[in-house]
Amino acid sequence: MTVVCVASLASCANPPAGPSHIPVSASSSADNSLSSRLFSDINAYRRSQGGQDLQRHSGLDKLAQSHSEYLRKHRGNFSINGKNVSHFGFDARTIVAREHLNMSNVSENVAASPNARDILPLWKLSKDHHKNMLDNWIYSGIGVVVDSDGMIFATQIFSTPNLSHRSTRERFNRF
Repeated sequence: MTVVCVASLASCANPPAGPSHIPVSASSSADNSLSSRLFSDINAYRRSQGGQDLQRHSGLDKLAQSHSEYLRKHRGNFSINGKNVSHFGFDARTIVAREHLNMSNVSENVAASPNARDILPLWKLSKDHHKNMLDNWIYSGIGVVVDSDGMIFATQIFSTPNLSHRSTRERFNRF
């Protein structure tokens, strides 16, 4: 996976202060939270490219939100583009999505930018992130954190439900 980041980001010498609290929505209905606006913009973009709307999934929202909070907390410490984003822990998020949310395929996009309007264009400019946005996913979750200096960290997780007969049987055998 390719990671996209704004090139003009600067690392802080001191640990960043706590994040600003912004509304984060896990509902598919319209609201004014940054995560919901980003989710709506991505669905609008998918429609403009002939794709179907993604369904918002609260479990994936929680995984994405947790990762965005991790990115904020550890900003400046990653060894890739701009040092503010990473897919660290993706394997664990995938396991949670598969084992606890009954998902099959999982992918994610991450970005950091001082401007919320830059997140979607950053993902569009990256071949891998763009592919993730337009692939044939069913569900998605978005997590957004705004740090005290206004830096925005966004994670979007994409997934499809596991509809295999074997998977269903295995879940019932746990009881």
